[in-house]
Amino acid sequence: IAVNCAAIPENLLESELFGHEKGAFTGANQSRAGRFERADGGTIFLDEVVELTPRAQASLLRVLQESEVERVGGVNTRKVNVRVIAATNESLEQAVKDGKFRADLFYRLNVFPVQIPPLRDRLDDLPLLVEHFLAKFHNDYSKRTLGLSDKSWRFIKNYSWPGNIRELENVIERGVILTDSNESISQDALFAVSPELMESPNDDRLNDFGTIVHGSDIASGGDWVSQILTSGVSLEEVENSLMRRAMDDAGQNVSEAARRLGLTRPALAYRLKKSGILEDSEQQ
Repeated sequence: IAVNCAAIPENLLESELFGHEKGAFTGANQSRAGRFERADGGTIFLDEVVELTPRAQASLLRVLQESEVERVGGVNTRKVNVRVIAATNESLEQAVKDGKFRADLFYRLNVFPVQIPPLRDRLDDLPLLVEHFLAKFHNDYSKRTLGLSDKSWRFIKNYSWPGNIRELENVIERGVILTDSNESISQDALFAVSPELMESPNDDRLNDFGTIVHGSDIASGGDWVSQILTSGVSLEEVENSLMRRAMDDAGQNVSEAARRLGLTRPALAYRLKKSGILEDSEQQ
């Protein structure tokens, strides 16, 4: 059972999650089981869990601790055996500090945390994701393109994907719509507005190395970029050198190194493990 906590009106949230008895409120003409009761023996997925109201958070904590629910307007409790998976696109730790989310509920939910790196930090997944979305939209629009052109592939591998997977899905769908059958999808078909035009030269952003680049440096092409390009050093070598230097300067503290590189800790840890640097550091 999937629940988008941000899409349910605040006054109906508890009723949706835990059910209600007849006459519990205006319009409650009959008793109704909530999502937790319907998920009994299975799994409930709470998307955007940070949007739960304080009252709903308290009720959820009781469900997690006691494995029982009480319907709105009811006096009896009902046992439920439910596996709970919660997701959010913002930091629950910060929400706790801001007083927006209960600390005890956070610790109760945080049994087995799974950090999903942003798309820009797992570009090796691009071929499989593109293949998946192409198959989906070829079927939806009853056409079959030849896939992305070489130029399109080069571009998407160097794009920062601020909108993550949803942006990639929309880009591929647009490309399929604008491309005739048996034709390759061009870069112009992928993006409604060229990403280069969307970036102001005065804006700062993350470059492909995961570090902050000033807009003025991008516009001028910065001397350091020219030096790297003319040196023959590969992108992988540059990235590994930056990470090793940041780890050394931070005393092998991943969190501190991540701050120096302008990355989140999970994102840097993912790259360190992928390159083998984290294992080397642990052995030393």
